[in-house]
Amino acid sequence: MRLLHTSTLEFREFFDHHIPKYAILSHRWTDHEVSFEQFTQYRVQDWGPVYAKIKDCCAFTQARGLQWVWIDTCCIDKRSSAELNEAINSMYRWYSRAKVCWAYLAEISSTLDTLGDEDGGSAIHAEFCASDWFTRGWTLQELLAPDNLEFLDRSWNSLGSKKKLQHSLSQATQIPVRDLFGDIIQQSIAKKMSWLSRRKTTRVEDMAYCMLRLCGVNMPLLYGEGERAFLRLQHEIIKVSDDESIFAWFSRHRDDRWQAGILAVSPKAFAKSGQIEAHLPMKGKRPFSMTNKGLQYHIPRPRKYLDRQPSTGERYSLLLDCGFEIDRWPDSRARASITIDLVYCTRGWERVISDNAKAVPYVEPMIQHKKELWESVIEKGCFFETIYIDAAGSCLGGKRADQWHSIEPFSEDESDDERDKG
Repeated sequence: MRLLHTSTLEFREFFDHHIPKYAILSHRWTDHEVSFEQFTQYRVQDWGPVYAKIKDCCAFTQARGLQWVWIDTCCIDKRSSAELNEAINSMYRWYSRAKVCWAYLAEISSTLDTLGDEDGGSAIHAEFCASDWFTRGWTLQELLAPDNLEFLDRSWNSLGSKKKLQHSLSQATQIPVRDLFGDIIQQSIAKKMSWLSRRKTTRVEDMAYCMLRLCGVNMPLLYGEGERAFLRLQHEIIKVSDDESIFAWFSRHRDDRWQAGILAVSPKAFAKSGQIEAHLPMKGKRPFSMTNKGLQYHIPRPRKYLDRQPSTGERYSLLLDCGFEIDRWPDSRARASITIDLVYCTRGWERVISDNAKAVPYVEPMIQHKKELWESVIEKGCFFETIYIDAAGSCLGGKRADQWHSIEPFSEDESDDERDKG
């Protein structure tokens, strides 16, 4: 980790347990940021106005009693792809371990010393919530990772701490107050992706890269891969997590398609998933994994459907181990789970778009209160069939959703005796 000394303005590298106490800067990049190469090319006395942010940050940090600071624009040598890769994969940890994080909001020029929640209706409150800082992808982890986060205006006056401004922050980000603190890694994938869905990055790949440690994964950076970066992120998550909320996205983002892959192509697909939590895996359920044939998933089937080739247009409702937060449902025994529809096409199973009067989401979620019934069916010893679901989707055309015939795990005319035997 390369740190900048706040008084000598010289760099020094530290490793692991030898890293001293340091402050870290979170800010909105402009078109005139100073790179590591530029920083080391000129003498301090030759610095122009573009260096003001760095000098002011160092002076402010030194006044607060810290000798070292990390600033992403100048503390990473971006000429080295290896260093950039290491920095991005380490960034969440660096922010979480900082003694303090300064969130510098350059567009706020208030002369107020603090911005309290009691100022919720004031002009400064509105200006604070409208800051570009809350719209950027990278600042999501910079908001969530540090315990000690202090917001500053253009003149480096304190606007308040993360704790003091928690309700304003919740309003600006649409993140519940309780989720601003604590172990972010334990939050559902769908919920974290929903927080990102309202943000943007300059490079499309960074919409995936800024979520690496928030989702508990590492992966190499491949700038130039475009939207594939977000698909690759989901592949990496599936390798280490059984959180099925990763499939609980509903927003339509390709209007000309009736079918899609099981994975979302953009975080925007999770815009309606902010209240989804992961459930413990249902008893008897088998793990899923990504293969070169798509997502391998094991579904319970009655005996009469085993060893039978599905027909084109056959539809299946897949019950996921996730659902809306329990406080939405007064009866905790009726914990609602989400299902998504699959359809069998020439290349295998794909996810489908519901076609009905409410067709606002990408797949209209069907809420079922039958989780206990499903588990009892599995306990009775039903058979499992392995299916493969297309990961990224392909535009196949074909029938609309209301023309497909449905194959449920158990048809209604199947007797209880047959179920017990299955």
